[in-house]
Amino acid sequence: VASLDTLSMRKGPPASGWRQPELPEVIAMLNYRLDPVRSNAAAYLQHLTFKNDKVKSDVRRLKGIPALVSMLDNPNREVHFAACGALKNISFGKDADNKIAIKNCDGVPALIRLLRKTRDQDLTEIITGTLWNLSSQDSVKMEIVDNALHALCDEVMVPHSGWERATNGAGGGEENGKPRTPEWDTALTNTAGCLRNVSSERIEARRKLRECSGLVDSLMYIVQSQINCKELNSKLTENCVCLLRNLSYHVHKEIPNYEAYDESKQANSNPAPSSQRAGCFSSRKGKGRKDEEAPQERISIPPRTAPAKGYELLFQPEVVRLYTSLLKESGNAIVLEASAGAIQNLCAGKWTHGRYIRALMREEKGLVVVSELLDNSNDRVVRAMSGAIRNLAIDPQNRKLLAKYAVPYLVADLPGGGQNQPVKALKEETVVSILSTLHEVLGTDVEAAKTLRASQGIERLVLTYKDNNRSEREVRGAGLVLQSVWAHKELRRTLEKDGWRKTDFMVNLNSPKPVDNRLNGRHDDSTLPLIDKGWGDVKLSFMVSLYVHIKNTNNAYSTLDQRGRKNTLDKTLDAADQDSVQVDADPMGTRIHNVA
Repeated sequence: VASLDTLSMRKGPPASGWRQPELPEVIAMLNYRLDPVRSNAAAYLQHLTFKNDKVKSDVRRLKGIPALVSMLDNPNREVHFAACGALKNISFGKDADNKIAIKNCDGVPALIRLLRKTRDQDLTEIITGTLWNLSSQDSVKMEIVDNALHALCDEVMVPHSGWERATNGAGGGEENGKPRTPEWDTALTNTAGCLRNVSSERIEARRKLRECSGLVDSLMYIVQSQINCKELNSKLTENCVCLLRNLSYHVHKEIPNYEAYDESKQANSNPAPSSQRAGCFSSRKGKGRKDEEAPQERISIPPRTAPAKGYELLFQPEVVRLYTSLLKESGNAIVLEASAGAIQNLCAGKWTHGRYIRALMREEKGLVVVSELLDNSNDRVVRAMSGAIRNLAIDPQNRKLLAKYAVPYLVADLPGGGQNQPVKALKEETVVSILSTLHEVLGTDVEAAKTLRASQGIERLVLTYKDNNRSEREVRGAGLVLQSVWAHKELRRTLEKDGWRKTDFMVNLNSPKPVDNRLNGRHDDSTLPLIDKGWGDVKLSFMVSLYVHIKNTNNAYSTLDQRGRKNTLDKTLDAADQDSVQVDADPMGTRIHNVA
């Protein structure tokens, strides 16, 4: 403080000593002619704004933000280093006005100019951390996409991921370089977190991210490296997998030339016999449980004429092993949720690669893995696995296997268990998702209905339907599944012997027409539960009453990173780091629990 400006700090005779400067004085010093005064003033602001929302607002009100942004172009390292640190603190938190103020005075382009000039690792971490904070504000996201995307890829993701060295930038060559340097993991984590946020904004943002040279290649390389190094629970892994999940959202509709993959008009899109099988999965048998039945038919994947690169990597067969590895080995609930969400996205829609991935999940023994994760205690993990199963069950062979493996877990997640069957405290959206998945898996398969009965699913469905404390969506979902069970005529006598009556199953859903149990081969995107999909007019009244606000339920079921739409930084630093107010801005993270 003494070095700020001795004249402004002194009051009274020399013996009176020093005083702390007032905030307006400190902000005035940001425009002082001497660089040491400016850098110390910015450093002092960084100290004052740490975990102090009032001071952050006061700095904005006193026009301190434009002065800090202008200092980013100063050639003096100490000046722009201190200014960037102050902006990182000011941009942290829920106050959107601070973030918007930084944007409005061209803070994002200024940060990017500094990022392109510096080779300092510490400064790169502060710049990317500031951009991560800014990316949590919706009105700033496209500003980052338009002005920061290519610099973040060119200066951080590509050079420090290890992908470029390992492949000579070709996206598929022999690994002959060194892996990424761990000391850059913080900058990579910050950058992936920033891009994770902006990727949930709109179609245009996702398009630009997918087509940004080297981004998807680097993300895939980082995640595979993290798997190889057993770092599956890290924040870097979490941000990269969530970003990949977001980029796979509506990929079957949004990639260039998507019509070439569209099978919706083809008469027959069933898997080809094994004699036609070729491609990168042609000879390998996936390791899995001995009790999982080997399918009689295998999917035929045409061989690639050139190595896949860029956005094509999002839906190549190799991603099946990537995501199943994460599902098997990660203990991070967000990584599990994002991995299942990516599978759900890729299996959505009637397109060529969705069919491939549904079949490869079966061949790679991934159906059991996803089914067992329904036993997870985390609500969002259960919902994600349910959504993935719902789309995986579009494949007839998958549906038969999921009837065996998934139905008992789905039933166990339903409300209505007794003393020996404790009930999970699952949210309404999750229960409705489970009911939708049960309806899809049951389909016309009587064996699935038998498994549901043996798992005491009838009791839970009836209790849910008759529970006055359940929402209308849950009640109607349970009633629809009960109708599906009764539709299996060969099972009715057994059900009657169990003491059930027809009236327990033929419940009133206020539907004007009989309920059809199948989708007639139609399936839409991954963001809506099966109950919301194209069932036609026969279920219109049910759909309207069960999901009145489809746009709102998008947030609940979307496999975009909706939980991260407001991501900034969370409290993940150790106590020692949190006390270091002049060294670090607030700790980095993405676990924000408000859903837009």
